[in-house]
Amino acid sequence: MRSVFFLSLMNGAAWGGSEELWFRAALWMCKNDYKVGIGCYDWAEKQDRIAALKNAGCSIYLLPNKKGFFKKVAVKKILNSIPFQEYGLTVLNQGGWKEILHAPFNNLYKKLPAYVILNHNYNENAVLSFTKQKLLQQWVSGAQMNFGATQKIFEVIERKFSISIDKKQTLVNPITFQPDLAAGHYPAFVNDSCVWVMLAELDTARKAQDVLINALSSAKWKERNWQLHLYGKGKDQERLEKLIVELGLEEKVILKGFTTNIKQTLLDCNLLLQCTLIDAMPLSVVEAMAGARPCVVSTVGDMPAWVEDGVNGFICPAVTVAGIDETMENCWQQKNNWAAMGKKAFETFTKKYPQPYEEKIADILSIYIR
Repeated sequence: MRSVFFLSLMNGAAWGGSEELWFRAALWMCKNDYKVGIGCYDWAEKQDRIAALKNAGCSIYLLPNKKGFFKKVAVKKILNSIPFQEYGLTVLNQGGWKEILHAPFNNLYKKLPAYVILNHNYNENAVLSFTKQKLLQQWVSGAQMNFGATQKIFEVIERKFSISIDKKQTLVNPITFQPDLAAGHYPAFVNDSCVWVMLAELDTARKAQDVLINALSSAKWKERNWQLHLYGKGKDQERLEKLIVELGLEEKVILKGFTTNIKQTLLDCNLLLQCTLIDAMPLSVVEAMAGARPCVVSTVGDMPAWVEDGVNGFICPAVTVAGIDETMENCWQQKNNWAAMGKKAFETFTKKYPQPYEEKIADILSIYIR
């Protein structure tokens, strides 16, 4: 029997987009005669997913979610209890790119028969000691494959730390809804009004909602008929609320909070905006394109690999007030083309997104099972 162990090291939050790939692949594999083991941090907020994995037949090993030195000791104890030798492949999931460098995981590669690594973000300003750089080289060299949400992850690591990554491949994270077989209806402009959506954590240092709001605060934008709906939660919510009031944009920019109905949210809008400073390959962009909506994006991560300027969306070359204003002005002048661009976006999605998703991912991972 083919066997895979999924070990997720993501612990900055209860759940994230990086978790969906291994979670859905694990469920599919269990239902298709694989032996599957799971190791992940124990959060109360993800007990429903853990229960789903148990019910599917996965063996579960929960890493204690404690703090400080005792956390490392407790996690190491659980790691030592996992029979990695009984599995033909270990899939290590990272919310970022360097969780494997920290204790108690740093030397785990020495006891894994075969492993692949999933990386989901990068940091242009990251600093690693010589010891950590050497350790990272050992990890990536020993992997059967290094997967990344964007090739930019590997480019940054190789350039900054002179690390050679010979085995590397991009792997798209799953969207949160079943994609349609054809591009759906594009909403008409009611009284020449349009709705723009941004789905992102309210963290201005990474997602730059403050820059976007300032770019849309000039007199010409206030006179135009549009609304921007900002979905998400985060540490900068209060700051953004104050900024919206200070700029007199209460009727234009609306904080909508967190939504679980992503598909309907996107179908109700005309454009997705993702002019961010730090991103790998935002799931919201892929989901918007699956819903045949054009996107306005920055040059960050793999977004330019999905969005072609003036064809299926728009690319903002600089995440500044002036840069966003110029890009949005160009976008605005092409309002009559948005529906056609949306169809092009859907075509791009169907070419780049693996379908049926779980089966395709399982096939990719199975190549590396020993």
